[in-house]
Amino acid sequence: MKIGFFTSIEGWGGSETYLLSLMKGVRDAGHIPVLFGIQGTRLYNEARNDGIECVAWKCMGNGLDGGARKDVDATGQLKSGSDTMTGRGKQAAKQRIWSCLPQWVKLLSGNIREITNLRKIFKRYPVDIMHVSSSGYEVAGIACWVFHIPSVVMNMITPPYESYWFRRWLMKFTLRAYDHVSSQSSACTREWMRFAGLGAERCSYVWNGVDLSRFGDMAPTARQASDPFMLISVGRLHPMKGYDYLIEALGKLKDKRLSLILIGSGAEETHLKRLAIEWGVSEQIDFRGHVEDPETYLRMSHCFVLPSVSHESCPAVVPEAMACGLPVITSDFGPLPEININGETGIVVPCRSADGLASAICRIADSPQVGEEYGGAGRRRAQEQFSRQRMISEMMRLYQRVIAGTF
Repeated sequence: MKIGFFTSIEGWGGSETYLLSLMKGVRDAGHIPVLFGIQGTRLYNEARNDGIECVAWKCMGNGLDGGARKDVDATGQLKSGSDTMTGRGKQAAKQRIWSCLPQWVKLLSGNIREITNLRKIFKRYPVDIMHVSSSGYEVAGIACWVFHIPSVVMNMITPPYESYWFRRWLMKFTLRAYDHVSSQSSACTREWMRFAGLGAERCSYVWNGVDLSRFGDMAPTARQASDPFMLISVGRLHPMKGYDYLIEALGKLKDKRLSLILIGSGAEETHLKRLAIEWGVSEQIDFRGHVEDPETYLRMSHCFVLPSVSHESCPAVVPEAMACGLPVITSDFGPLPEININGETGIVVPCRSADGLASAICRIADSPQVGEEYGGAGRRRAQEQFSRQRMISEMMRLYQRVIAGTF
């Protein structure tokens, strides 16, 4: 079976590491993965270097299918000549007309152009099924529908807030073009079903799986209640992660035993560092930035915290922390209580509650035995529910059912 994987994301994060892991797993299972991605991105380069077939439907920082302007030279300067000058005048006139059009007309025009381009590319590089990674809406599903390619959309986040009516309409319309709608948790799938008015027969979820072999020999550092207590969190420094509330919780506790390793980078870094100073905990927080392999820091830590407030579908860092035997504290946003079972693998606190986080931190810091019990249960849960092998097997069954039309 030849399976296409489509993405329009230019960055590097959980969605991209998930896709790369899934493509490798598909190949290991004896099938052929093909990445339809953006040339120049880290995902595209890593997949190609790993021997996965890659098709560039767009170039990073350029137009669709790498389409360069014909009226510029290799340095990007406008070519001279009467034809070019005439073309420049026509282009200026088009831009004036374009600026007068309603926003929804511009969006519709751009999406039609993208659908037309993708249809040509999908025809040139046929696959048996297309897996579309989405963080809002992707018109790749419509291109698949036009060209009769079975398609699955994997929603990597819960439905994002969109104030503009036409974008909300596009999100719903494009979602209905897919043969099957999936995500990485039942909570996320339910939210998309509710948003787009989809029936349960067309929807499912498959847990995000992690490579448990990376964490097999890890065990939390043994400690007494009076010993220093190391918290750790891994994620983009983005408002969705709720790190404001975690820093506030540390500030309210005023406990010098506590320290936090914060792994990740993002636009919120300056704000979070300023907040740490305001709460008097800047010396207790280690902003490590982006780390390729956080296992070393997980090994040093006593408890994992993820106080997310939006977007999450099934962040891999939670089952990874559980696989290390760490007790877990999460908010109750969306899928997080499905992963971290309150009172079994850790503690679930109300979303946006610094007081809830502070109470949970104290509970585990002051009771090493409780943390040990949570960690052991978490390790067992990660092994049973969140292995990469299980994810690959369930995704392959999903692809086969979509192709066969048995949903």
